[in-house]
Amino acid sequence: MTLTVKMCELQTCLNRSRSTRISSAFARVKNLARVRAAANATLSWMAASVFAAALVLTGCGPAMTRAPRVRADLEKLRDTEDEQTGATNRKILSRLLERTKAEYDRYAGGQRKTPPVIDILIVSGGGDWGAFGAGFLKGWLKVPSTNPLAMPEFDAVTGVSTGTLIAPFAFLGDEKSIDEIVNLYRNPGEDWVKQRGFLYFLPDNISFAEVPGLEREMREHINLDKLRQILKAGADGRLLAVNTTNLDVGQSRVFDLVAEAQRAVDSGDVDRIHKIMLASAGIPGAFPFRIIDDQLYVDGGVTGNIIYGGRIAEEDSLPAQWQKAYPTLKIPKFRYWVIFNNQFLPVPEVVAPNWPAVITRSLETSTRAATATAVRHLFAMAEISRIKRKADVEVRIVSIPGDWFPPVPGTFIKETMNNLTDLGEKMGADPSSWSTEPPQ
Repeated sequence: MTLTVKMCELQTCLNRSRSTRISSAFARVKNLARVRAAANATLSWMAASVFAAALVLTGCGPAMTRAPRVRADLEKLRDTEDEQTGATNRKILSRLLERTKAEYDRYAGGQRKTPPVIDILIVSGGGDWGAFGAGFLKGWLKVPSTNPLAMPEFDAVTGVSTGTLIAPFAFLGDEKSIDEIVNLYRNPGEDWVKQRGFLYFLPDNISFAEVPGLEREMREHINLDKLRQILKAGADGRLLAVNTTNLDVGQSRVFDLVAEAQRAVDSGDVDRIHKIMLASAGIPGAFPFRIIDDQLYVDGGVTGNIIYGGRIAEEDSLPAQWQKAYPTLKIPKFRYWVIFNNQFLPVPEVVAPNWPAVITRSLETSTRAATATAVRHLFAMAEISRIKRKADVEVRIVSIPGDWFPPVPGTFIKETMNNLTDLGEKMGADPSSWSTEPPQ
């Protein structure tokens, strides 16, 4: 069920931070951890021996191949992707602008009591630690509607990696939908992630692991009925978007899941939207990549652990577009809500003097640092809008506390995921959990 796993760990099959658990997973889920624990000194020898045995016993099986392309064609493809991204961004902004203007007109006509507020939920990657985000949403629903920090109906929901699995349920936002995603994270299946047998590491494999359980959960929970619900919820211009990484052109691609839901409902085929979500949650090397439109896609966290509009020029931002379209009307209030399914300040530790431990810790650190930089950029963008456009923009963020530690080592461990879900639910029910300061 890609649905609960975006869970990015390049080394054990899931990395605790979205894309940061990329190595951590290897060190815990596979033989690599056992090898390191059992014999660091002979690690290279053992790997070479196993590899040689594999060649003798099974030979080199046929590898998946793809038709080559000349550089000029790939550069043209990249240009096309850029144009498509720009067109998607403009379409998304236009829908939000029209939706907000319609709400403003209802307010001006006395059909609603308060002026419109644009609420944007941003859900990060974080692997199985996405259990925190799912639990947080459940707790957030308990905040009384009279509280200004109660969960709103989001105008836009974006997700990356494990956040992609959470995003559709947050977009629907009702108690039943939130309970559905919480139950998924509370009950990890043993076959969600499976090593590809003894020879999982051979280079002809498309990934170290396969994800039959995640794929099954995806088919069960993201079905035509669910997509019709998403389509209905987005009919008035609300946005549901997820990030993927196109490795052929080496850049991100954001998919509009409301538009993809329309495509699936019209055709009766949900395979494409499953591929998009599984790609967004597909830890490179650990989980299978996905071929979409004849291009190879992996984890969205590789190119951006959160989607927040960072690639849009300031003059093309929604506050700027509103000011251009309606110069006599006050810019609506903006509220960004960021759920970071990780820790900005991890617990310090003495790193073991071997390459698996160094790579694991380095990747975890780099992912956290990149996300922190993106969040700081979001805060800076908000400040620019306040200064240049006189807009009222708020940014709030919540993350797993820095002193939290997994009660049981490993990934997709039920006890740990339930602990995180409980923590998230407790923090979600407490409005003081939100921080209005960028990470240090």
